[in-house]
Amino acid sequence: MTALEQLEKHLSASGFRRVLVITDENVNSFYPYYFDCLKAAFDVESVVVPSGEASKSIETAARLWRGLAENCHDKNTFIVNFGGGIVSDLGGFVASTYKRGLHYANMPTTLMAMIDASVGGKTAVNIDGLKNAVGTFHFPDIVFKPDMKFLDTLPKRELESGFGELVKYAMIGSPGLFAELSGMSGFCAKAIKQEWISFCIELKNDIVKKDPYDNGMRHVLNFGHTIGHAIESLSAEIEEPVSHGLAVAQGMFYESYLSYKKAGLPEESWKKTASFLSSHFGIRKITEENFGKMTRFLLNDKKNEGGAVNFTLLREIGEPVTDCSLRLEELAELLTKTDFQI
Repeated sequence: MTALEQLEKHLSASGFRRVLVITDENVNSFYPYYFDCLKAAFDVESVVVPSGEASKSIETAARLWRGLAENCHDKNTFIVNFGGGIVSDLGGFVASTYKRGLHYANMPTTLMAMIDASVGGKTAVNIDGLKNAVGTFHFPDIVFKPDMKFLDTLPKRELESGFGELVKYAMIGSPGLFAELSGMSGFCAKAIKQEWISFCIELKNDIVKKDPYDNGMRHVLNFGHTIGHAIESLSAEIEEPVSHGLAVAQGMFYESYLSYKKAGLPEESWKKTASFLSSHFGIRKITEENFGKMTRFLLNDKKNEGGAVNFTLLREIGEPVTDCSLRLEELAELLTKTDFQI
């Protein structure tokens, strides 16, 4: 059964008559008529937001809320988020808040969304440069099975971003997958295996089932994200934007070093990780000046308690350990005073 057939079956069985597709300019340019086959049986509308992180905002959400209200959408409207992680985060947030919650589905079109962003029920927008500062838990009715053909339209930068998140799943859950990825000379759409995507989805779903509201075990999914989000936010602030996955790759490099110094990651594993990440993702040195600018973002991380910065680190590849806290002063010393030779 195709994704569209699955969607049609769900809409009919659940009694929905109206469908609102939220997508972005990039996806719409490739697939402007993708949902036309549903129009004979359902009232289908589309709204297209600008591509890029700037759309993941309260302002864009408010524009979508107003559009829903102006067109008299109610609880019988079903939202389909058709795009990458930004669209699924934004669309899920809009669905969770309009009229206290509409039903929705995610149809991911990027590697990042397929393996991570569309799964797990987290929705969010950014405010004042802070990643995912306002959000909800609102679980989709359906996350459609990834259609690999969508990956053929992705630019190199977007593929690399998805690979960054794929490496995270390998590092927290599969030494074998990490070894396989480490043996690759480069990243391209044809190299992506369906089994890799399935592994990531299954691992995340298993974790989310045990901790749906991010109170403990789900923190393992944040490996690389504490420093990664700070790098991503700072890069946007200084108008030198880095994609989410590339920022996470940088975060995993530095958090692997913290794992070596603070969580018992063997030196051999640290060196192997550092070599792979630096050769494939181009790690940038964190200077004292940049660390000072990053502190606002580090201290606003949602996992923090008691003024310390909270991390998920690794005892070994495939063995994450959550709730490892470091004071800013110690973190600055470790990140800015070490000669990483990158």
